[in-house]
Amino acid sequence: MLTGRIRDRQAWLTVEIPNSNGQPLPVEVVLDTGFEGELALIVPIIRQLGLQEYDYGFAEQSDGSFARVAIYRAAVLWDGQSRQVDVIESGSEPLLGMELLLGSRVTLEVRDGGPVTITPLP
Repeated sequence: MLTGRIRDRQAWLTVEIPNSNGQPLPVEVVLDTGFEGELALIVPIIRQLGLQEYDYGFAEQSDGSFARVAIYRAAVLWDGQSRQVDVIESGSEPLLGMELLLGSRVTLEVRDGGPVTITPLP
């Protein structure tokens, strides 16, 4: 189970991502149901983790245009297991997307400080 809190009308969670030395780094992310990918991280976090770009893709922006984005691979500690995910470079804030949530139940108590929980489906 992964837990977080509602802050500023957004669902914030902390995920652990091991850096290039294997040390887990806690990273605060916003749960974004409009993001179809797994994770989007800002450049300073990508550098702190020591992730290496392995590909690029195109991401649709909020205005409908497309931008070229770098893609990285990272291990995320998810439900007690290490899970390999694609990470795209974000220009704004770290995001947790729908692809990473597949097979999960998300519960939100939408009020300032309300709990956010992600649990695996049976």
